[in-house]
Amino acid sequence: MGELAQGYRTGAFTPVDVAQALLGRIARLNPRVNAVIDLAPERTLAMARASAARWQAGAPLSVLDGVPVTIKDLSAIRGWPRWRGGRLADDTPMAEDTPAVARLREAGAVFLGRTATPEGGTKVVTRSLRYGETLNPWDPAKTAGGSSGGAAAALAMGFGPVALGSDGAGSLRIPASHCNVVGVKPGFGRVPAFPPDPDMPHSVVGPMARRVRDAALMLAVLSEPEPRDPHAWPLPFDTPDLSAPGAVDLSGIRIAHSARMGCTAPLVDAEVDALVAGTAPLLQHAGATLREDAPDWPLDPFGPFQVFWVTACMEALRKTPADRRPLLDPIIADVAALGAGYGLDTLMQAIEDRTRIAAAAKAFFTRHDLLIAPVMPVPAYATGRDTPEGFAATDWSWCPYTYPWNMTGQPALSVPIGFTRAGLPVGVQIVGAMGAEPLILRTAEAIERARPLWQRHPALAG
Repeated sequence: MGELAQGYRTGAFTPVDVAQALLGRIARLNPRVNAVIDLAPERTLAMARASAARWQAGAPLSVLDGVPVTIKDLSAIRGWPRWRGGRLADDTPMAEDTPAVARLREAGAVFLGRTATPEGGTKVVTRSLRYGETLNPWDPAKTAGGSSGGAAAALAMGFGPVALGSDGAGSLRIPASHCNVVGVKPGFGRVPAFPPDPDMPHSVVGPMARRVRDAALMLAVLSEPEPRDPHAWPLPFDTPDLSAPGAVDLSGIRIAHSARMGCTAPLVDAEVDALVAGTAPLLQHAGATLREDAPDWPLDPFGPFQVFWVTACMEALRKTPADRRPLLDPIIADVAALGAGYGLDTLMQAIEDRTRIAAAAKAFFTRHDLLIAPVMPVPAYATGRDTPEGFAATDWSWCPYTYPWNMTGQPALSVPIGFTRAGLPVGVQIVGAMGAEPLILRTAEAIERARPLWQRHPALAG
């Protein structure tokens, strides 16, 4: 984004020039991946013209003024419809922005369009009955991941430098790993939300970007106060300065690394393991101290996570009138059916188990500053499937590395670390204690400078 600000400042180009170029690029290339599902060029260009006037007057609103951004179709945008990936919603414009969108608007960002999501964000792939499947820009026969797959694919295709996504079980980190971009799951309360999400503290909104420094700048904007959210932190975000040239100094930082993260791992992949393990020497070179270690979970995190996921689908089904339920993605009813024997005691036990898991995570981060681990056990798999071969669509036990941190509420990030021999991207996950987003971003920047994979572009984007 620094290049955009420099161009706006000098008059080499304007926000209108950039918006027009990107709208044209989306129109030309989006059919290859189906990432952007709604454009409103007149609104986009109106925002760009307003930004251009501010830059010409020497009064930009923020570092994001004039920066084009896509927004996942789970966040409300004033004046735009919101479908949430489903067929139940109509084209009625939303009356107000969600807090994250409001912060972007206040910062002068230019909204390019909405990106694809599975209905309600309920899958680790991005496929819906509303607008079909989003394909991986690196291999259109593979999934882009989900549920922020539209945002990730749009970034990989060059449809702008930053995107707004969300993460309830890995939905920022999973597609970021599959598409060679950065996805940041903030700690619970870091980015305000409204209205309250019944999936709290699991689900949060966060930035995605081609580069770590851009994700950091966007997170600073998203973290601005919001009085309606009782869980929002009253503390300002300490934006790390990632602009200085040279190596990032991580001296004194204690980093644990683990191939399995203390979780049951039904699937493993030698290439993914090797790429993730290759992160350790990069961080040692930056001055960090590395030690192999994993959280000592008091129970398998999949147990309570399954309860929360199932009960969320049960609630979605309950709130949908019976005559409209056939419009829902069948996965919602299928997952809800898993809760046929659930009672109040099941949910209360899951809440108790989540507290024990969070306590174990907190204890782990008294010994370490960060944890390095996989995002996904395998690279992107074939389109047309919700899960890899051998696993039912309703079974999430095969990807155990992301959802524990939604239950603990801690920040976590995916940053590109390499490619498989088949040319598929792989990300590495960086997890920290509550409030550790600045350190996580600094560490991700160290990795990115050692391996500037953002400079690589998929053939589909050409």
